[in-house]
Amino acid sequence: MLSLRSRQHRDVRSVIRRAPGLHLFFAIGLTACVSLSEPQIIDTDVDRWPHYEFSDGSITVAIQVPPHFGVFNRSLPEPTYTRAQRLLLDPQYDFGAGAASYTSEFEIKVNLVRLSTPLNITRVTANELDSALASAVGHPIQSTGSTQPVEESIRGRAWVHYDNTAEVTYSQTRETYATVISSTTALLITGWYGPNIRKNPRWFDSRRRILRDVRDNTTIAD
Repeated sequence: MLSLRSRQHRDVRSVIRRAPGLHLFFAIGLTACVSLSEPQIIDTDVDRWPHYEFSDGSITVAIQVPPHFGVFNRSLPEPTYTRAQRLLLDPQYDFGAGAASYTSEFEIKVNLVRLSTPLNITRVTANELDSALASAVGHPIQSTGSTQPVEESIRGRAWVHYDNTAEVTYSQTRETYATVISSTTALLITGWYGPNIRKNPRWFDSRRRILRDVRDNTTIAD
């Protein structure tokens, strides 16, 4: 059974429960009246980011994300796997004004994937992980025509970076950091970027740095 614990007094579920109806909830301090042509202010000091912990069997995943985010899904973390995936967090940032207030330019999705093909957790290549993920979710994580996945070591943990920022899907582009946390489970952290972000290199780079900081400060304990 998956459980969530936050080291702050509010966890993401209590924040979501206070959301009015099924509409988008803006956390305290989040300014909705922001033009989509300009980035919102996001606290980049990781020391001030809230901590969220998720347990899956004997494994605990601890993640930090910037505060003051919007959410659509009020039922996170998902209690079970659906089509081999379980969504844990889905914070969204950089909202517009008026009719665009329900549209985010920057979204972080954190999910677990149950692998149908067990992997050797001590040494997994990018190609092996990509093949296992494609088999589990029904499609490759790496988009056709994108750069090849890159293996990276962060604080002793092996990650694979899937850079799909050159390919646009439903006006958005994305990149994913994936790591194997057990022989049959992978953790994916994906950043989705809207069209206005991509028009502004500084804005785009700043959000990509945030995604890297989320990855760099994620810990897995067994």
